[in-house]
This record gives sequence, structure tokens and C-alpha cells, in this order.
Amino acid sequence: MKALHGLGALLIVVWLVLWLVVKITFAGVHLLLLLGIAMIVFGLLQAKRSGSTP
Repeated sequence: MKALHGLGALLIVVWLVLWLVVKITFAGVHLLLLLGIAMIVFGLLQAKRSGSTP
């Protein structure tokens, strides 16, 4: 029975680690998306200010 308790605890720890990795990955993807949108908007504003068209 002790082996089953140890295996169960190990599975819970692995699940928690993987859940944390998924959360960090989702946050990274969304941060990159926001950075890309900000760069596009900044580029468009710079182009509009200088009078050139993209």
C-alpha cells in the first residue's frame, strides 16, 4: 500500500508541475501577442507622424 501512496503523491506533484508549465506558457503567448500588437500600433503611429505610408 505504501507504494500506491507514493505513486499517487508523485502523480499529483507531476500534475501540479505540468499545470504550472501550461499556465506560464499561456501567459508567455499572450504577452508576445500584446507586444506584437503594441509594435504594430507604434509603427503605424510613427509612419503617420512622419507623413509616410507603410
